[in-house]
Amino acid sequence: MNPPHTQAVADPLKEIRWLIWIYMFLLIFEGALRKWILPGLANPLLIVRDPVAILIYALAYQKGVFPENGLVGAINALGVFTFLISLVTGYGNLLVSVFGWRTDFLHLPLIFLMGKVLDERDVKRLCTAMLIIAVPMAFLVMAQFKADPLAWINRGVGTGEGGQLDVGFGKIRPPGTFSFTNGLANYIGLVAGCLLYAVIDRKYYPRWLLFTAAPATGLMIMISGSRATVSAVVISVIFLALICIRRPTYVGNSFKFVLLALPGLWLISLLPVFQEGQEVLGARFGESTGGVQHGIIERALSDYTSGFDAIPDTPLFGMGLGMGTNAAAGMLSGGQRSFLLAEGEWPRVVKEGGPIFGLGFLLLRIVIVFYLFMLALGALEKHKPLGLLIFSATALPVLNGQFGQPTALGFAVFGGGLCLAAANEARETARDEVVVATAPLHGRRGRSVYAEMLHKG
Repeated sequence: MNPPHTQAVADPLKEIRWLIWIYMFLLIFEGALRKWILPGLANPLLIVRDPVAILIYALAYQKGVFPENGLVGAINALGVFTFLISLVTGYGNLLVSVFGWRTDFLHLPLIFLMGKVLDERDVKRLCTAMLIIAVPMAFLVMAQFKADPLAWINRGVGTGEGGQLDVGFGKIRPPGTFSFTNGLANYIGLVAGCLLYAVIDRKYYPRWLLFTAAPATGLMIMISGSRATVSAVVISVIFLALICIRRPTYVGNSFKFVLLALPGLWLISLLPVFQEGQEVLGARFGESTGGVQHGIIERALSDYTSGFDAIPDTPLFGMGLGMGTNAAAGMLSGGQRSFLLAEGEWPRVVKEGGPIFGLGFLLLRIVIVFYLFMLALGALEKHKPLGLLIFSATALPVLNGQFGQPTALGFAVFGGGLCLAAANEARETARDEVVVATAPLHGRRGRSVYAEMLHKG
């Protein structure tokens, strides 16, 4: 029989993991709060996940599991220096600088903390929850797609009607529970990465979940009206193909999954809403919007090159943290939101931090992406491909996601943490450290904890 104290130390990181769950649910449903439930608090709810992240850090410090690696140190150091420089040489608005620091640096350490405290069971449960949410999300997206653009269900942030992006044909890009369509695109990309793992391991999720989440995700992709959504899913499929090439033993399972999925895809393709979405999406990829080459490839490349194009017109130490965010524009102009510096993420970062600190922050994000990729690739060599599939949906949000938009920042951080947790081989390290630290000094019959562990082994 186990000693009485065993229950007290069985799950020392439970509070942190519960807060990570809260972080995920707020990420998915904060748009619903801002649009429908508490529209009068739309602006304060922009930072509703900030207190959760801070509380996670505080508990991690208390329990001695806050990540202390070079990347977290670089995030903290760069954040401090950029903030101080921003106060001295930038616009000089303390509130804007604090919001800018929060935008670029506050949430990033959560990637590494999630990788340290979550184990395989947590990753599976989080992925399963996102797939379960995909089913009602699909019905909501379908209702938004069918409704009038000015209908209540298509309300934007705040108290006004409308506010979503039009795609022609009398339709809007449905945002689901998110404030804007980019949130849905990030969500579908992450769901697709988790769902495609079932192609390799069909026993990972319950069968009923696959039979509901897969068609729901396919329907959302088709009626999203978003090229970014389709591009994200295509990237995940490419990574799945690369995984099968690297590990040919997965090809057989992939073939079986495709055979099972084809009837379901055929059935949802018969739905009128699916066919309407196909027409809208076809127009989005048509020549009138630049086609694939100009509308997607060249546009994507320009998101990166424009950051370097901004260097000649930017002061050495930038114009100040936060100046490029919509929130800062609202603070400085009495509520009128706009892009004061640049619409793209890389030019925003360069103009805010300057050629030194701005490029330093971009380099840091590149290194984080490379770090995640190398760990996920290493996990694949040990027959754990889930991390690489989640990475396929996370790399671009971390690299070039618009951190000034809280939902984009949230998915970059949450997806990065989930990727690291799925790829990291030392799954139980943090939990074991806390268990050993909080366990009594003596085990049964006066044995030390170390001796007790040896005895049980």
